[in-house]
Amino acid sequence: MARFLSLIILPVLTILPFSYASPQLMLSAGSSLLVEEYRETFLVSPNGDFSCGFYEVGRNAFSFSIWFTNTVDKTIVWSANPKSPVNGRGSMVFLNHDGNLVLVDVNGTVTWDSKTSSGKGMTLVLLDIGNLVIKDANGKILWGSFSSPTDTLLPFQPFTKGTRLVSGYNSLYFDNDNVLRLMYDGPDISSIYWPSADYTVFQNGRTNYNSSRIAVLDAEGYFRSSDLLRVKSSDWGTVTKRRLTIDYDGNLRIYSLNASSGSWIVTWEAIEKLCNVHGLCGQNGICKYSPSLHCSCPPGYEMSDQQNWKKGCQPKFIKSCNRSYKVEDFEFIKLPHTDFYGFDQTYNQSMPLEECKKICLENCSCSGFTYKTGHGLCYTKVILFNGYSYPNFRGDKTTI
Repeated sequence: MARFLSLIILPVLTILPFSYASPQLMLSAGSSLLVEEYRETFLVSPNGDFSCGFYEVGRNAFSFSIWFTNTVDKTIVWSANPKSPVNGRGSMVFLNHDGNLVLVDVNGTVTWDSKTSSGKGMTLVLLDIGNLVIKDANGKILWGSFSSPTDTLLPFQPFTKGTRLVSGYNSLYFDNDNVLRLMYDGPDISSIYWPSADYTVFQNGRTNYNSSRIAVLDAEGYFRSSDLLRVKSSDWGTVTKRRLTIDYDGNLRIYSLNASSGSWIVTWEAIEKLCNVHGLCGQNGICKYSPSLHCSCPPGYEMSDQQNWKKGCQPKFIKSCNRSYKVEDFEFIKLPHTDFYGFDQTYNQSMPLEECKKICLENCSCSGFTYKTGHGLCYTKVILFNGYSYPNFRGDKTTI
């Protein structure tokens, strides 16, 4: 009898947690989702590929997000409040009777809203393509999450001049010249790192003549833009779940889903040599491979924050502006095969090494210089940023 009872009880205990879950296909006006019920109550797309609701992003911290249902880590593709998580108790999202979707924190503060209002008959629906939409009584879409992406673009989601993909200080956007670019936009410094600023728009295979500014990824892994960017994933031609994401390291990648394992595979990336991404090691920091990527500080410098390389390095010395300095009075540190991209004061000038040192030393704003032997080219730098070290770089960086 005991064996018989154990066989009956065990299956019931196994399925019991799932019986409480109540995924919904829509949210009607006046209805809400409560953060305390995030495991049980959420929206799902009709095909089950996507889910939407409260997503735990930290201890007692939640975002209102859309994620892939059947991936190992429930990968987020959109969040209403990625920078302002709400409390794990008392927070809620509701569709009010005016048709406005509102996210409210525990203290009643409106953290985010869709800014829509169109009377009665509103519904919130998660479409099969991953677009969360508000519809009116006639089925007209009044708002959709596709119009305000965070760090990810899904297949058939148009990327336009009014949108950006953002991760940390890095973003993908259409510039004023109609070209799709990646930019580092930090607290003190901004710089574009893709496509390469060393070449013209046309040398990079782009054009700035088309002002429509639109880009789209399709289900087969083909990403194309109005500036003539044409990209195909390594598994192009197969239909699978995909996403285009700007990652925390600042690189832009296409991911394809391995359906059997639920994990993602990188099938294209914009930057092959990750040290070409700006801001990875912060100001004065140097990015290098040996063999994997890591950051380091030049001699005489130390990390500004031991927990965060993106805050760079700070000097352990004080440089004062003294016109009486002579070259021989000051020590210059040579960094072979190293450069700090951009922020040049003197550009492409040919001169002896000692003259290059003298120019830098006499300029209070000079932080160091790159000197390329052979032609004797001198590039003094006002800021040491975007540092990288490559064995095949034909030049040496000298810092003060």
